[in-house]
Amino acid sequence: MRHPFASVLSSFCLALSSPVWAQDISSAYTDLTNCPRDTSMDEDAEEHGSDAPNICPGPGGRYEVSEWFSAYDVHRSVSLKGDAARFDVRLRPSREDCPVGRYGNKVEWRMKGGRPFAVIQRVTCFALDENGSGPGKRLAEYLVVKGLEGYESIDAAVNTKTKKANEKARAIADEGVKGR
Repeated sequence: MRHPFASVLSSFCLALSSPVWAQDISSAYTDLTNCPRDTSMDEDAEEHGSDAPNICPGPGGRYEVSEWFSAYDVHRSVSLKGDAARFDVRLRPSREDCPVGRYGNKVEWRMKGGRPFAVIQRVTCFALDENGSGPGKRLAEYLVVKGLEGYESIDAAVNTKTKKANEKARAIADEGVKGR
């Protein structure tokens, strides 16, 4: 028979095993496979040689993920809903490390107290082909870690070949919110 205080004791021990600041950190996910296209931007996008972006809401309704396409590349960013001019972060390593990118279907949102503070995005990077007109040789795959508004210092890319890459990416994000 289990002691009536066993679950309380178990919860208390679990709480002691992780830092206090990390106890209310969790993840939420946005699946980007069926994001609606922003048709209000069709004309403007076509004038500039791209398609209108696909836009998916993030958890809590404060942020949105935009994905748009150019001749040979895919771009993705997170911005404040309706105010990309105020805050917008590209979900990609540097242009030198990732000339052409392809993205995973999900964005992981790191949450503290139910509010997102960082995102983690899988990006596969390619060199330009020999004609400079499309993706060529696969270079690497990264978990890009970016901080949201107020947490812009969170900025890293973890090679997915790194041992425990997912845990490392989460730890980088979580360290940026430590003590807040």
